[in-house]
Amino acid sequence: MASRNFQWEFLAASLTLTLALIHLVEANSDGDALYALRRSLSDPDHVLQSWDPTLVNPCTWFHVTCNQDNRVTRV
Repeated sequence: MASRNFQWEFLAASLTLTLALIHLVEANSDGDALYALRRSLSDPDHVLQSWDPTLVNPCTWFHVTCNQDNRVTRV
């Protein structure tokens, strides 16, 4: 019985971790799109310097507005 409980606990923990990782990858899709936009623009004054693709959350970038779910709503 104990091993069966362990199996369920392991399955629940694995599922939770997988969903959390999917959320992280999905959250950065906005950042990836904005960084691609940045690379296509001329920025001689380095206004978009804070648009760092290594940051998971693009909501911290200059001139980027996000909603409560940390999704970009305005640039």
